[in-house]
Amino acid sequence: MYGPTPQAPVEERDTGMSIKLKLSALIFAVVTIMLALNLLVFYLYTGNQSRHAAERQLLSAGDQIRGSLTPVLKENYHLELGQSERLRVASIAVRALIGDKAGAAESARLEESRSKLGLDNIALILPVDGEMQIVKSTRPGEAGTTLSAVAPPYDALRQLYRSRYVTLPGGTSLQDFWASGATVLDEGRTVMTSYYYDGTMDYLIRLTLESSAAIRSGKQPGELQLGSSFVRIPGLVELSGFNYSLIPPPGSGGAGDDDGRLDFSSALEFGSYRLAAPEDYGHIRQAVRSGEPITVDTTIGDMPALRGYIPYSVDNIRDYALIVTIDKSVFSRDLRQQLLLLFAISLMLVVMTVIVSYALAGVAVRSLKLVVRRVNQLAAGNFSQPVTVRSNDEIGELASSVNVMATSLDSYTNRLKDSAEELRRTKEYLESLVTHTRDAIHSYDLRGGLISANRAYEAMFGWTEAELKAPGGMAVLPEEQRCNLERMIESVLLGVPWVDAETWMQTRDGRRIDVSTTASPVRDQHGEIIAVSCITRDMTSRKQTEELLRRAEKLSIVGQLAAGVAHEIRNPLTTLRGFVQMQLEGKTLAPYYHTIMLAELDRINFIVSEFLVLAKPQADRFQDCRLKAILEDMAALIEPEALLNDVRVRMELGGDPVVAGEPNQLKQVFLNLMKNGIEAMPERGGRLSVTLRCPLPGQAVVTIRDEGVGISEEQLARLGEPFYTSKAKGNGLGLMVSQRIVNNHGGSLVVRSKIGEGTEVAVSLPALETSAGLPRPTSA
Repeated sequence: MYGPTPQAPVEERDTGMSIKLKLSALIFAVVTIMLALNLLVFYLYTGNQSRHAAERQLLSAGDQIRGSLTPVLKENYHLELGQSERLRVASIAVRALIGDKAGAAESARLEESRSKLGLDNIALILPVDGEMQIVKSTRPGEAGTTLSAVAPPYDALRQLYRSRYVTLPGGTSLQDFWASGATVLDEGRTVMTSYYYDGTMDYLIRLTLESSAAIRSGKQPGELQLGSSFVRIPGLVELSGFNYSLIPPPGSGGAGDDDGRLDFSSALEFGSYRLAAPEDYGHIRQAVRSGEPITVDTTIGDMPALRGYIPYSVDNIRDYALIVTIDKSVFSRDLRQQLLLLFAISLMLVVMTVIVSYALAGVAVRSLKLVVRRVNQLAAGNFSQPVTVRSNDEIGELASSVNVMATSLDSYTNRLKDSAEELRRTKEYLESLVTHTRDAIHSYDLRGGLISANRAYEAMFGWTEAELKAPGGMAVLPEEQRCNLERMIESVLLGVPWVDAETWMQTRDGRRIDVSTTASPVRDQHGEIIAVSCITRDMTSRKQTEELLRRAEKLSIVGQLAAGVAHEIRNPLTTLRGFVQMQLEGKTLAPYYHTIMLAELDRINFIVSEFLVLAKPQADRFQDCRLKAILEDMAALIEPEALLNDVRVRMELGGDPVVAGEPNQLKQVFLNLMKNGIEAMPERGGRLSVTLRCPLPGQAVVTIRDEGVGISEEQLARLGEPFYTSKAKGNGLGLMVSQRIVNNHGGSLVVRSKIGEGTEVAVSLPALETSAGLPRPTSA
């Protein structure tokens, strides 16, 4: 099963075609990738160079255009001033011919005036309901239309109508008169428009005069006509020149219309604006604000183009914005030819690479074929035929490594077979242990769902593993039991031990049984906790046995107490009975005997009182007590007795802890312990040390140490038993009462002693950090 499969010796034949083809394909792929990267780099380089060449040409064209346009625009400006004066005179003449009422003007009179004055159009504009409406016009179909509220013509009309003077830049402003610069219409004509209002009429006069364009596109591509001269710019597609002062500002409503074309009809002064783009408005404003040209790549139809936005100022006369569009394909033709040539050369190199790589692959794999066949034999489990090494190159090293690997695999296979057999035996042992143990073994995931449970679990609680593993199966358990399971999982995740935790679990028939559970984490290969495994043992029989033992122990203690009480009370009762009998016989008793009788009665009363301390409920209304003050009071009270016995009381009170308790009972405890310490040094005296310290937060420890004769181990084991004492006048109840008081206060009392070294009693009590709002210990 695990050993190598015997095979016949393999005949070494030199086929090697698969490896040969792969190596040839690898060489071919490497060369192809290198050539492709070369073509890609060249293509990116040519594209970048084409773009840079077009950008340089555009900027150069911008400089050339600005240099050529400056004298022409200056001449146009002065011509505009002359035309503005002509329009003003014509406006005054129209006013004289029409009168001061627009309603009285006749269309025939307007047409006659237009013809005599040589104007292109005359229109009368009347303010109606806050809008500027054309009421009369020599242009057919224009009468009755409303002027669009697009600045600046609309703003110029409103200023002229209100104050008879226009302050807008970009035109010619005179008293009662304003004329815009030359504007190129959609028909390609260049016109000047003027507005006139003298304050005596109810209308405004708009005159339009056609002017000859000094700047226009030439007949050849890339040609620009400036007056009578021509400027040729390679790749020029369109030139648009705008009077920047007449471009509508942002938010005026004229920044664009529904089809994306910018409404610059009132600002286009020369050139054409057929290639409009929605982003032209923003680029123009950005270029003017920065004072630097902006270039943007775009596509016009199928033609790649470069669009430039160039700010331009003519000697502080007027500010212009030029839009220059250049065809980028003009600058990329030569680069594309170079790219095609490089592609042809690369294709020839690829063909040569296929031929040469196939021949080189055959030489390279000749020795490698033997190693490959040997590896195939190893994969089949044959480790006994080594490869013959005939060279010291990399192939030889590979063959040696394959031989070493074959030896190692043979060894590891044998060891793996032994390990597998050992694992099988271990698995069978563990399965037998889990199946046949009487303890319930069950595991849960981190969400509280059951993963597995053995037969003992099913027998102990009645539920089957399949029932609890089903969806919602854990819901049959009581809510309190599910809460205990959640707390156990949380404790394991926090690293808190959960060992022999005694609790209860409910069976399927509703019985609650006492159990003891030990939980441990289940970790994955990374050390993360993935589940919790539990071992649960039925504690019902053990609990019953313990209860019987406790009851027997209580009966034994009750018998001891009864015998002690009877013994201690019988002696004084015997004395009292004798004296009473003497009185019944008529004998007169001396006062001395009466004193003895009262002492015996006091002794009986003291014994009964001490037992009442043990029997009656203790005080459950505690108050804040300062141990330092209580110890100082008890030291002052015991000081006279200490001096009589030649005992020095030494107080070392570190801190001032506050405990919750009944002060009189605490005083009784410390008084009993101090008196015991003084009585332990009856002959030679000594030192009684009282120490108060707080070793831990929330804990106060009072230590009382004497230098007496000490207590033997046998006596130390019986301390606290009723009526057991080593003192001549003691009754053995003081230490027992003190232990009960300390236990009721949630503390502990520990006695340590050695013969000849004295005795040390340590009383530990829970201390409070503050004196209000904290819980009080409950009575035991």
